[in-house]
Amino acid sequence: MIYLDLFLVFLRISFFNFGGGFAMISLIQNELISHRWITSTEFANIVAISQMTPGAFAINTATYVGYSVAGLMGAFVATVAIPMPSAVFSLIISRQLKKFKDHQVTKAIFYGIRPVVVGLIANAAILIAETSLFQSSISKNTIMDLIKQPLNVLNIGSLIILPIVLIFIFKFKLHPILVILSSAILGIIVFSIV
Repeated sequence: MIYLDLFLVFLRISFFNFGGGFAMISLIQNELISHRWITSTEFANIVAISQMTPGAFAINTATYVGYSVAGLMGAFVATVAIPMPSAVFSLIISRQLKKFKDHQVTKAIFYGIRPVVVGLIANAAILIAETSLFQSSISKNTIMDLIKQPLNVLNIGSLIILPIVLIFIFKFKLHPILVILSSAILGIIVFSIV
């Protein structure tokens, strides 16, 4: 039964994805946490690791979650579910889309989907920032605690690393691999001190 659950969850995630891995982050997080397969913190770690490893985010996440929930067969089932809708849709509509790609309705559909993808990516950024920068999920109590006791709510190590990484990226135009490696080194240093 767990194999079917894994397959259907990742098939549904992939079926409703438009805009790539970052656009599906919040959908993946909601599905996996609602099934109690992972926690918010584990999901943030999956996002970080998935960005460092070869392959697409969704595939990496499916493989990891499938393996942690149901072993090697779970990893296989979850991973196979991700590309299925895209492959089927590509086979079915590729000829038709080529024929209608310049049609006004087709253009309107794609223009309508773009802001949704931007919103989904922004939502994913907020979810990851919340998990990384705060000790717990943001709520009304968290905001009050943030005002009263900011050091108990904020993740100080992450707040130290964030501006340094932003400087590496925007001022020095550091390559993403070097940013990841330097962030790992900074994390070891900062979190051993804090």
